[in-house]
Amino acid sequence: MIHSLGWILAILLVLATLGFLYQVWGSRKDARRFPAPGRLVDIGTHRLHLLETGSGSPTILLEAGLMSTVLSWTELQHALSASYRVVSYDRAGLGWSDLGPMPRTADRIVTELHALLDCAKIPPPYILVGHSFGGLTMPQFAACYPDEVAGIVLVDPVAPREWDPPSAHDLKQALIGAAICRRASLLARIGLLRFIAAMLQSGIRKPAGSLVRLISRGAPGESGTVSSPWFAALPDSEKKMAAVFWTQPKFALTIASQLESLPASAAQTARLGAYSENPVCILSASTAPERRHAEHQAMAGRLPRGSFVLAANSNHWIMQGDLALVLRAIEDVIASRSFKQP
Repeated sequence: MIHSLGWILAILLVLATLGFLYQVWGSRKDARRFPAPGRLVDIGTHRLHLLETGSGSPTILLEAGLMSTVLSWTELQHALSASYRVVSYDRAGLGWSDLGPMPRTADRIVTELHALLDCAKIPPPYILVGHSFGGLTMPQFAACYPDEVAGIVLVDPVAPREWDPPSAHDLKQALIGAAICRRASLLARIGLLRFIAAMLQSGIRKPAGSLVRLISRGAPGESGTVSSPWFAALPDSEKKMAAVFWTQPKFALTIASQLESLPASAAQTARLGAYSENPVCILSASTAPERRHAEHQAMAGRLPRGSFVLAANSNHWIMQGDLALVLRAIEDVIASRSFKQP
């Protein structure tokens, strides 16, 4: 019995070692195949990936959603760069950025973003554009650095009051998601997530799906499967790179911490009150539930120059579903101020 157990442990150790080497090899291969489109800026504790295009003033600063990267802004950034300096970046642990200090709360993210702009020598004024999770970070940035912000556009943002406090159901779902991510971070280290991604790309979907369900046990409905409706809603650019980004331990650890920190991040933002005297436009997806529409309207109503716009033809990803609407909202915010073009 003891002899057999020893053999089993030895085999598992060999498999884990091989998996670790497979992960290291795959990560290095990915780095060569998919180099960062921008530059890595050292802010002291870690490096953040920054993509800067265009020129002019003000600088338009783009903050992506919970799991997203600079890729979610590709079309919008290209369109805006003809007239403005546009900056997108990957938060610590996501995309091409290094893993950052924990926990990943909104105030920490804002501090790191400001350090990034300072180290990269990108001066204000800034027009802040935040999608989804950016609804928690961009208001904090505006409140912390009011003299540097000229206006804000929030694209179907997370409403702070949705998570301050969260419902018992939402809190449970966030904690389940965080637990799954922490489990995934361990398995990513031994190459299992990369192996599953390779199976999916090779068309071996059934065994891969079984492994995903095993890793995601506890997740509700189809959200823990390879046919997740949440995954299906991602922009194509994000889907294509999921096999690269989502197989890295840093990604899973970061998402786990962001999920666990949602109530604290929301509370930080909710305490701000009327966080800006500048124009703030809130775009609300037509597919969002009515309670979120109502909260978005209330958010705009609490601001001196807040406005609410319903994106009647778009889901949560308004910058893909109705690019013209987002462009118009940004232009309207800029037009309400006086900026000199160089």
